[in-house]
Amino acid sequence: MYLIKKGWCFIDLKKVEEGLIPIYENETNDKLVNARELHLALKNKRQFSNWIKQRIEQYGFIENVEFFRFNNFVKGDKNGYGNKTLIEFYLTINMAKELCMVENNDTGKQLRKYFINIENRYREIISNPSNIFDFMRLALNQIELNSKNIDTLQLDVKDLKSKLDVKIKNNYCLASDIAEQLNLYSENKIPHSNLIGAIAKELGYKISYKHYYEDEYIAIVKDISKNEYWQVYFKPIAVQCISNWFYENKEKLYYEIQYVRNTKNGKKGELKEKGYKIENICYKICNLN
Repeated sequence: MYLIKKGWCFIDLKKVEEGLIPIYENETNDKLVNARELHLALKNKRQFSNWIKQRIEQYGFIENVEFFRFNNFVKGDKNGYGNKTLIEFYLTINMAKELCMVENNDTGKQLRKYFINIENRYREIISNPSNIFDFMRLALNQIELNSKNIDTLQLDVKDLKSKLDVKIKNNYCLASDIAEQLNLYSENKIPHSNLIGAIAKELGYKISYKHYYEDEYIAIVKDISKNEYWQVYFKPIAVQCISNWFYENKEKLYYEIQYVRNTKNGKKGELKEKGYKIENICYKICNLN
């Protein structure tokens, strides 16, 4: 989430896409591009402020229609030295495409194609949600858009979540589901999600994102029932890869710590701790009989 000041108000922007350049979304679900980031991506050597002002004037772009101007306060050191306010411009995707086109270089062409793909994908999602995550995303946007009037919103969130959960469970798994499949439980006898998360990171899955993300292995979506809570779902191919990795590596990762205690019959070694060690972090496990 990004809070950008406009006049006396703050505008809430959230990053919804990673790629050649981030895509942001405002409170009315408009997709926007940060002009400063676009200028950097285009590798234009002109000073940013001169470049954006000249482009706006030259091509007649309309403020609050094709671009939005905000103040971004940048804090300096603890003594206040270096405090400054930058004027940020957020552009519609159409305006960003035009700016890429007039650059007339390979980078501009590449970015323009990227923006076109983004537009087409969002248009397809809105007109025909192809999977449960698209549907979930649209539902969340609607909830956020109507959050100020939530009492009048005719939507049963709990019912929606239960239906989504059922559909997701048919094809996607949580870390806890995978742990159960592999019979991996933490010391307090719950499915060891942290151990599965460690394996996922070893495989390079981007499970730490705090915004919508999806690739061939995982999908990260916001949990409707919890504000600002993002849940990672593993697709079937990821579940198989995690299982394979575990079975291939479990012997060399497994550890046991024993200690000796006094008994009536002398000394006896007893198991104190066991688990799997990944990247120098121990994930303690227990057996469920």
